[in-house]
Amino acid sequence: MGVTLPASHVSTSIPVLEMSGVGEARRLAAAHAEAIGFSETDVERLALVVTEASTNLVQHGGGGELLLRSWGSRSPACGIELLVLDQGPGMANVSACMRDGFSTGGSQGVGLGAIARLSTTFDVFSAPGKGTAILACLGDSCAKGSTGAGLEWGAVCVAKREEEVSGDAWAVRDGRGLSTILVVDGLGHGPLAFDAAGKALLSFGQHPGEGPESLLRTLDAALQGTRGAAAGVAEIQWAKRELHFAGLGNIAGALLAPQAKSRSLVSHNGTAGQSIDRIQEFSHPWPDGGILVMHSDGLSNSWELEAYPGLSQKPPSLIAGVLYRDFVRRRDDVVVVVARERV
Repeated sequence: MGVTLPASHVSTSIPVLEMSGVGEARRLAAAHAEAIGFSETDVERLALVVTEASTNLVQHGGGGELLLRSWGSRSPACGIELLVLDQGPGMANVSACMRDGFSTGGSQGVGLGAIARLSTTFDVFSAPGKGTAILACLGDSCAKGSTGAGLEWGAVCVAKREEEVSGDAWAVRDGRGLSTILVVDGLGHGPLAFDAAGKALLSFGQHPGEGPESLLRTLDAALQGTRGAAAGVAEIQWAKRELHFAGLGNIAGALLAPQAKSRSLVSHNGTAGQSIDRIQEFSHPWPDGGILVMHSDGLSNSWELEAYPGLSQKPPSLIAGVLYRDFVRRRDDVVVVVARERV
């Protein structure tokens, strides 16, 4: 069964709105897993997870969305991340719902427990009136979004509805003592935006060690002749515990800390590859327990993590998934990256 895979930084969106969509979600997930070199056993595990998750979406969440992303789009990949998102009534007691035999919908009540047992990594965020978000990873430990250095991260990157490619993109470089994050939004959407974003990712990979301001100038040169892109670069210097940021265009960012006011990260007007008036690098102290959120304008700026008690303690991918679910603007591509210090 053939399948065209997106780049590994892009999530495949699978809406599941009614029971007839469960089988299609299972088929798409199994095809994805086969295409990246999963074993027959692991393909079947993923298919079972997707079946249970999709059934729960319809029965308990009123329908929702699956986001599927692999680590490495060439065979063999080391893992698959699944986000299961709904805006249903939510759960008052997640632990009780995890027990086999617990059911509020007349089913056998084995869904969440089965998903957890079949997954390498599993977590869930849910609360009354806040819907439910599930993170399930299958495969190698490298699918946890960290390298053993200073940072752990998660991301959601989804193309605009009806588009086959995303003009938004992201990349992380996590080394000894230094972590760098790029978020890029190719102007508009479709193939031309995708091309600009791809060139930005390539240039990012070819220029390790450049700081945010210098890297934006490098991206500006690399994107000449393309449609151009908004871009933001964050660099965390762990020895100094400092965050350095520079941005162009509509890339938004915020540095959050427990019991402290969040700091907005400032991007100046301009488009890499087209026109730049000013590039300025800002620095901020990196706080204990800090969380960095960066996103394109495909996500509304109206989000607040404080509205989701307990979410900030969850894995970064789960945080990114909830923000995407509740604040995405469907008229555009979207990317949201969440990162924090690994403990």
